[in-house]
Amino acid sequence: MKMELAFPTIDDYRTRLLRLQKAIRESGFDVLALSSFDNHRFLGGVDGIATVRPVWVIVPADGEPVFVSPRIEAPEIRQQSWIPVAQEWIEWEEEGVPRSAIEAVVRVLEPFGGAARIGVDYDATSAASLEALRAALGAERIADATPLVREVRKVKDQATIDVVRRSADIAVHQFRATVAVAAAGVAEWEVVRASRDAAIERAAYWWNGDIEHSPLLQGIHVLGSGAERSSRAHAVGAGRMMEDGDVLQVSYCGRPFFGHGICFDRPVQVGDSALSADVLRVVRVARAAQEAALDRIRPGVTTGQVHQAAIEAIEAAGLPSALRHRTGRGIGLSDPEWPEIKAGDPTVLETGMIIGIEPGVYVEGVTGARFGDTVLVTDTGFEPLTPLELGREF
Repeated sequence: MKMELAFPTIDDYRTRLLRLQKAIRESGFDVLALSSFDNHRFLGGVDGIATVRPVWVIVPADGEPVFVSPRIEAPEIRQQSWIPVAQEWIEWEEEGVPRSAIEAVVRVLEPFGGAARIGVDYDATSAASLEALRAALGAERIADATPLVREVRKVKDQATIDVVRRSADIAVHQFRATVAVAAAGVAEWEVVRASRDAAIERAAYWWNGDIEHSPLLQGIHVLGSGAERSSRAHAVGAGRMMEDGDVLQVSYCGRPFFGHGICFDRPVQVGDSALSADVLRVVRVARAAQEAALDRIRPGVTTGQVHQAAIEAIEAAGLPSALRHRTGRGIGLSDPEWPEIKAGDPTVLETGMIIGIEPGVYVEGVTGARFGDTVLVTDTGFEPLTPLELGREF
């Protein structure tokens, strides 16, 4: 990949804003109050802000958006974003300055008038904050804007696709580091360390000295080895010593670059001992399930139909009770991103959507296996953003 990032520009952010404002007007809202950091990044490019204190972005149906920020984070937002901080709030007495996020949001919303209809992203707003807003502004004025925002973010622009490509590239480096260190007598956490170091180093390469963005990763690392732990879909890399002949199931489904997610999962064989027939069966059924789901991807197909293709492959192999989760989910700024690829989901695939396909097969006492990849829906099918051929040699 080229070193230069097709990074979101002011024009990209303004185009996103105009799409959102069109949806606001069509939905009958006058203004949105969004507390999700994913939406802050989507609209304003804000990245790496501590989530200890609430930050809101206020988006009118017409006009310019503004941030409402705790004073501690306001300098970071002003440095990173084209959207101004219109109102700070603090945690001590200072004349004329709000002492809570809700008080500050209410102050910014006052000019819209007492009859303005306000949309709030319920999925990202705490119950306490939502109740406080209702008490301050009137419950009848506030409604859920989560479906509206999801629809606007569903089809990705080129800047988003380019950033997700970087996340995919980082996941490949994680996988190669995992394969290099996974061996009998090595603890799972040692694999995690190698994988995270590889991700950090590659993210730093893509940031290319940027002083405002950190390549460091946060959170847990999903990884499990052996018959018992690999059959748990979300075991985390811990202290178990791997053994020759184990399957090590790894998942790189975090957000390694600019807060954008990725889906890349693979089983890894530990050592040189041949895998048993039962283990190979599980791994191969998982691979077949993913391939069946991928074969259904094209515009006009529903996510429920994609899921059903994976289910039929698992059932045909005689392992209908081996399911633990949906077939996949959207990929983007949220983790997980909408839509969910699950039974009966009516979401219709469109060109420009990015989705992760990751059906898993888990048999207690034998092993678990999951092949996961990130793909871009195209006019004729899909383009893999993670390398489908990598790690499939079972």
